[in-house]
Amino acid sequence: MILKLFRERAKGLPMFFALLIAQVIIAQNQNTITGSVVDTNGVPLPGASVVAQGTTIGASADFDGLFSLQVPEDATIIEVSYIGYVTATVPITNQPLNIVLQEDASQLDEIIVVGYGTQKKSDVVGSVTSVDLEEAVAIPTTNVAEMLRGRAAGVQINLADARPGGNSDILIRGKVSLDGNAPLIVVDGVFYDDINDVAADDIASIEVLKDASATAIYGARAANGVILITTKRGVEGKIAVNYHGYTTNQHLTKNFDIYSGEEFADLNREANRDRATGEFTSDDVIFDELALESVRNGRYVNWEDLVLRDALMQNHALSVSGGTESTKVYASVNYFTQNGLVPNSGFERGIFKLNVDQKINDRLSFQANINYQTSTQDLESVGAEVILTSPLAVPFDENGDLVKQPEGESNFRINPLWNMRESVNEIKTNLTDINLTATYNITPGLSYKLNTFSRKRNADQGIYRSSLHSQGDAGRNGLAILTTTFYKEYLLENIINYTPKLNEANNLDFTFVQATNQRETITNRARRSGFPSDDLGYNGSATVILPPVDRNDRPIPSREVRRRRMVSFLGRARYGLLDRYLFTLTARADASSVFSKDNKWGYFPAAAFAWKVHNEPFLENSRSINQLKFRVSYGETGNEGINPLESLGKADDIPYIFGGNTLGGFAPSSQLANPNLKWETTTTFNVGVDFGLFNNFLTGTVEYYKANTTDFLLNRFVPSITGYSNIRFNIGEVQNKGFEVMLNTNIIRKEDFQWSVGFIFSTNDNVVLELTGELDEEGKPVELPYDFNSKRLAVGQPINNLWVPKFDGIWQVSDDPETNFPDMRAVPGDVRVIDQNGDGEINAEDNIFIGTDPDWYGSVTTTLNYKGFDLFVDFYILEGAIRREVPGSAFSLEEGFKGNNNSIKVPYYTLENPSVEHPRPKATTQSNIRAYSVKDATYTRLRTMSLGYSIPYKYINKLGLKSARVYGTGTNLFTNTDFRSYSPEQTAGAFPEARSLTMGVKLGF
Repeated sequence: MILKLFRERAKGLPMFFALLIAQVIIAQNQNTITGSVVDTNGVPLPGASVVAQGTTIGASADFDGLFSLQVPEDATIIEVSYIGYVTATVPITNQPLNIVLQEDASQLDEIIVVGYGTQKKSDVVGSVTSVDLEEAVAIPTTNVAEMLRGRAAGVQINLADARPGGNSDILIRGKVSLDGNAPLIVVDGVFYDDINDVAADDIASIEVLKDASATAIYGARAANGVILITTKRGVEGKIAVNYHGYTTNQHLTKNFDIYSGEEFADLNREANRDRATGEFTSDDVIFDELALESVRNGRYVNWEDLVLRDALMQNHALSVSGGTESTKVYASVNYFTQNGLVPNSGFERGIFKLNVDQKINDRLSFQANINYQTSTQDLESVGAEVILTSPLAVPFDENGDLVKQPEGESNFRINPLWNMRESVNEIKTNLTDINLTATYNITPGLSYKLNTFSRKRNADQGIYRSSLHSQGDAGRNGLAILTTTFYKEYLLENIINYTPKLNEANNLDFTFVQATNQRETITNRARRSGFPSDDLGYNGSATVILPPVDRNDRPIPSREVRRRRMVSFLGRARYGLLDRYLFTLTARADASSVFSKDNKWGYFPAAAFAWKVHNEPFLENSRSINQLKFRVSYGETGNEGINPLESLGKADDIPYIFGGNTLGGFAPSSQLANPNLKWETTTTFNVGVDFGLFNNFLTGTVEYYKANTTDFLLNRFVPSITGYSNIRFNIGEVQNKGFEVMLNTNIIRKEDFQWSVGFIFSTNDNVVLELTGELDEEGKPVELPYDFNSKRLAVGQPINNLWVPKFDGIWQVSDDPETNFPDMRAVPGDVRVIDQNGDGEINAEDNIFIGTDPDWYGSVTTTLNYKGFDLFVDFYILEGAIRREVPGSAFSLEEGFKGNNNSIKVPYYTLENPSVEHPRPKATTQSNIRAYSVKDATYTRLRTMSLGYSIPYKYINKLGLKSARVYGTGTNLFTNTDFRSYSPEQTAGAFPEARSLTMGVKLGF
């Protein structure tokens, strides 16, 4: 399948592998040496490099520190190295070698990636978090964002789409804007518009930049934080081949039930019960003939069983790496396929990755990074219908054929299975990334780097609703919608790094960058009905599909082009004194094409200081403090979060018919231009402490931050008399502040047994400090409605909020209607809300703001290693979030209490069992249903449990293997929450989230 997937695009792959193998081929006459590599405590050092001195022939120690290496007959010495340890030279003997490496204090610091370079972790002055990659990749998915969940403080992941090929929203330290809150994704030094374009098996490291000092070097693109991903590269030595494959079985997981047939019938009886006498209405009156027959015969339908299914997911990744001193290559192919819990849904993707490092001479070197992928995503055609369709229905006729209207011809609801059968919705995407860099060392401390990047993404979506589909019938004779999107981007960066040699007490380096970036999106749309046949689907004759029309067969615009350009200049200076006092200054200037000529440029400076207290003489001999570093930073970043041309007047393409012909025409856009638009600016203050105590038994980071965003970019409605509907403008100020804690305890560190426990805790308080400055009649700041008035921006309130009456239980018989029923329509069993202003009426004046963001979120993890066994357990916790618990929409919730459709089962109010939480079903409109739908979405989830075993080298070496690990992983195994849904982060009408059980294997050759 992989070869078929890449046949057209990777015909040169076999030749590439042949050339790579030829470079690292070793001599015929060889000896085999074996041994182990451990530290001074006897702990194995997996991955330690073992190389025959004077050659490029080498191997890596496995998980147990064991190695086996074939060396030439004349080889006498091997060199053994490991990051943070002194390299050892060991004579070759006929006996197994037991090698003990000593810690090297000068190299013990981990090297991590920061903006435009690398740095020792102990020298970092900004807020940078390194993600534990082994924990992250334990999640079997293509959604890389989900791998970050609970792995870094201050990084909140919200599930956006659980369907195959879906994604999640990443929010770093709160919402700073109404639009464009996603962080900047940087992969191998170039910008990615989608984090899921990286295959998990190709990732070598992930760093998250959070404060202005760390992100300011990316300026206008980093207001929402930065995620740096580095992919794997070839290393000098023997060729290495690695395979990773797994199979996952996905099951439906939920914490709610829908009404069974009998229960749904009782719900209808209660809804139609006489409100005055309490007498039940006859079934003959309540139910139509089809439903009545179902009730009498006990013939009920479980739509979840009919529509939803278990599904499989598979992944196969094969990589080859190796090279010589001058040429290093890493290449991989990845094939992933996932079926959805809902039929008609699925995702298939293939990726080819090639990273090449070529050293020309001591001054000049090149890098080439190529990423090609192709994917197909099938989207289902049903949503909340699975929950909402009545169980008093007939999905199949007497011949076993599907029935279009299972609740009878008088009912509008369509059989979910029918529409699934009669529809196709697929998105085919091809992506090509080419990143070429050249580095020239002008002097030993001065280098120039040219970084170029080109990306092309073509996405073709085809939707077809047949003439039998509910959207393709009624005289339409089928409906086809074609959407083609072309995205292209280029980046050109000139980078100068200067590191003057001073002395041991002073370290200084400079980075200067000039960058040009352009992004362009072209979207073509076509919509047509009236097909002579369903056989060709959306691939029918172009003369039939074109010209594009709307639902009423009128011509509509079919092409949209969006282009944005940015030019940037930036500089950074880092200075270290006595390896104790660290300073960083950063400045960046960005000019964006989305703003008018007078406001194109934004300027973003930042400064940071760190004090490595543990290097002070008074702590030199401390046995309890291994690391203690204080950090403080202050700086600005910008946001250009508007669409191109919003600062200019523009016209929309409006074709019109004249003389029987369709002609091109234009009309002013509904949005009023604002030439005074300027950058949003976020100013961040950050203070933190990093520590390692008691021989690093306890390590961690504690941080506090405050970020204020000014010149907030917002759409505002304008009077229709102007001929426009809205205008974008800059207003006010928004603040985010919070605490972050990351702790890790290494409880047991024995040679055969290691046990560590990790804890992450994050808070974020979001509040609007200022809006337009206008005051209402009462002298209060004017509020700005958005999102159809269900949300409002108000001073003193968070951006994410609900503006609804406050739920106060259910009206009871014992309540005094004269004093306690301000809503005179209310009767016992109805939703009760609080009369906030005490005027005896319930209206919009009684609405309150309810923040929906969590009070805090975090994770607790534990990792155990015993000999070859490893166990990883991960709990994720989200406390205090608020969501609307509705299966589809508030309208659907109301219709559920009327008995018009099915819904989430609750112990509703009856005369015999009056509820204080859930209203009484009734055939008329439920009042204040929006207040009732607001629920606490707090949850604790056993997100991951993974058990693996690494087979000892002595058992696999005869098979030509260097390493072998088998594992089983369960995800979303248990969720404790009162929020009723398939996922506590989505409503019950969204695509169901799955519980997954995975079996996998990793092999190294």
